[in-house]
Amino acid sequence: MWIAGLLSALGLLFLIFKFGIRRIVSYDIPIDIAVTGFMIWAFAGTYAGMMAAMVGGLIVSAVLFVLKRTIVREELQLTSRKVQVTEKFSLSVPALHWVEVHPA
Repeated sequence: MWIAGLLSALGLLFLIFKFGIRRIVSYDIPIDIAVTGFMIWAFAGTYAGMMAAMVGGLIVSAVLFVLKRTIVREELQLTSRKVQVTEKFSLSVPALHWVEVHPA
């Protein structure tokens, strides 16, 4: 049970790191809920499976919690930029870009 939870958490953390941890860790709560929900679904059926899912979810949650408070991360920020349509008319168009956020 402990080994299954640890190995599944390490596998999912490895996938999260492959996506780019600096951008993922800013959205740790939805990621944590999704990972824990996936593990509960994957291990459903037995008591040991549920405990393995809970152990895995706890490990992923703890790692994301620590990383969010220790590394420089990136968050999406919505801004607007002006686009010149004609010589006398310009539009404000929304734009998304990544902004660095330092730990508090």
